Amino acid sequence: MGGWVPDLGGAVSLILLVAVVVVIVLYRRRAAGRVDVGAMVRRLIEYGFLAGLVLGTALGATGLLARAFDGLRGHETGDSEEMALWLSLVVVAGGALVGLLAWLRRRFRAAPSEADAGGWGFYLGAVDLGAAGFVVAGVVQVVGWAVDGWRFDAWMAAGAIVWTVVAVVHHRLPGRRPEIFDLVGSAAALVGVAISLAVVLEHLLDWAYDGTTPEPFLGLGGHGTGEWSDTADDVTGVLAPLVGFAGAWLRYWWWNARRTSRSPERDGYVLVVGVLGGLAATVVAASGLFHTALSWVLVDSARDAGAVAHFDVATVFGALLLVGLAAWAYHRSEVPHAVDRQSGGRDEVSRLYDYLEAGVGLAAATLGVGLLLGALLHVVLPAPDDWDGDVAEVLAVALTLLLAGGPVWARAWRRIQAHAGTVSEESSAVRRIHLSTVFGATALCVLVGVGTMVYLVLFGLLDGSLDVEKVAIFRFPLAAIGATAGVAAYHGRVLRAGLRAVPPSARPALRTVTVVGADLSDLVGRLEELPGVRVVHRLRLGAPGAVPSDPDAVAATVATTADDLLVVVAEDGSVDVVPVAP
Repeated sequence: MGGWVPDLGGAVSLILLVAVVVVIVLYRRRAAGRVDVGAMVRRLIEYGFLAGLVLGTALGATGLLARAFDGLRGHETGDSEEMALWLSLVVVAGGALVGLLAWLRRRFRAAPSEADAGGWGFYLGAVDLGAAGFVVAGVVQVVGWAVDGWRFDAWMAAGAIVWTVVAVVHHRLPGRRPEIFDLVGSAAALVGVAISLAVVLEHLLDWAYDGTTPEPFLGLGGHGTGEWSDTADDVTGVLAPLVGFAGAWLRYWWWNARRTSRSPERDGYVLVVGVLGGLAATVVAASGLFHTALSWVLVDSARDAGAVAHFDVATVFGALLLVGLAAWAYHRSEVPHAVDRQSGGRDEVSRLYDYLEAGVGLAAATLGVGLLLGALLHVVLPAPDDWDGDVAEVLAVALTLLLAGGPVWARAWRRIQAHAGTVSEESSAVRRIHLSTVFGATALCVLVGVGTMVYLVLFGLLDGSLDVEKVAIFRFPLAAIGATAGVAAYHGRVLRAGLRAVPPSARPALRTVTVVGADLSDLVGRLEELPGVRVVHRLRLGAPGAVPSDPDAVAATVATTADDLLVVVAEDGSVDVVPVAP
């Protein structure tokens, strides 16, 4: 066994090396040979080594500072071996870090364009995210110790201080981190804030519930006493993560990503994380509340423990509903044209918002129809003697999904169909992807259901075992077919009508507009709104002021032509629009 372990390690190293080479080759091909592969490899090694030295130095400094905290509090500071480890990290990694920084400083002075390189931006973003994680963890522990009596963790407190210094130093370095890192940090912080806030609201709602019910109940979030002091203790225990994640959210979203101009990454964050996440939480919470009420009415066993015990879970769904609605409403306001669609016009982002909402509602409603049909077929079709399950619970779930998903889909689809028939709407890629996806998924469900029934019949005939039990299984594919056949037929008809509504002459041909300049996110966003335009952005080196003075005028010029274009922005803000061959 020991003989092949080194071989395995060598094979893994070889695979990693090949993977790096493949990534570099693909990146080079994608950039059509404009990338200096040698510079890419150099930056990969240098900045990777730099990140490792920063991590090692920070760990050593954290260990030394933690020992100092323990000494000031009169606690055991650890043995000499641990002290030697932290000192060696600071001396060796810190010394190497100082030398590497001096070397990089000379390079940045000799080549200012190095600060605009993608590798440097990736390094800044990665270190910033890592530092934020350590800081949030430390802040959570320190706040919990200060307000809720948590045990003081010297390591976490020291880590928060050290990594705050690391983040501040990197923030003052030349260059800027890519926007995607701010959005990733915003997403992680938003999830933490939402969970913490939901727990706080659940404790408050549980306290109110215990105070209004005949007798306190030992629920999911309370002590069962109905006393405010117990609830205050529970809420205080959640303040630490709420403060930590809220600070990260303010830092990454409110003060950074929110203030940037429109971009595909920003729109994707707002739609997928904010709008769709808030909508999903709202639908889940509403479904939980509906199911709690319906199961009390329809399911006999749900009434065994009494109303107080049964409806106690409503505080959890109520808290989730409030958080989901808040996230949905706020991020909806961040969607361009979310309010003024009629006057401002619809773009692909506005459409994507509508179709995401429709998709969530349609999925829930379709599943509800399937469960409802399954419950009805369970009563109608013959079944073996051991199939004596109560359909009341299934019926409660089905009605819950219909009540939660149906209105969401109807509201979004009514808004969508108000623009149906226009060339811009029917030729939209978002609309066609949505219709094709829904039609394909539901048609596949129908085919699978039909195939399952045909298989069961043929197997029963060939095997001579076509009995009541096999016929009883038909209720499952029949329910799937009944729930999805109508959806597939309707969306297929809408898709065909849309294809007929757009004549070939009105379908814009895709053309490429290459823009060359500095920070052109505003101009790129305007050009991407034009139908049939694919925008390629190239950074102009050594010209940080190459930003157009009037992006709207440039977009209007591009819209009046049908050729591939090269848009070059000069240092003074003037723009040259040059037609080029495809």
